[in-house]
Amino acid sequence: MDTPSTRTSRPPPKSTLFCPECDHAAPVGEDWIVEEHRDGVEALTCPDCGATLTVRRTADPIAA
Repeated sequence: MDTPSTRTSRPPPKSTLFCPECDHAAPVGEDWIVEEHRDGVEALTCPDCGATLTVRRTADPIAA
């Protein structure tokens, strides 16, 4: 029996990020621009359109 030619493609890996502005898609560690700020905040930016995808705290600040 032949395989149907209308086979659907596999979904991307769970670690794939999607830009909501330009539909760029790539795994987390691939080509996203990571900007680390002194206050412990990290921003992930799309390499195609420059949109900020997410901003997150990288670590809890240490109390002095």
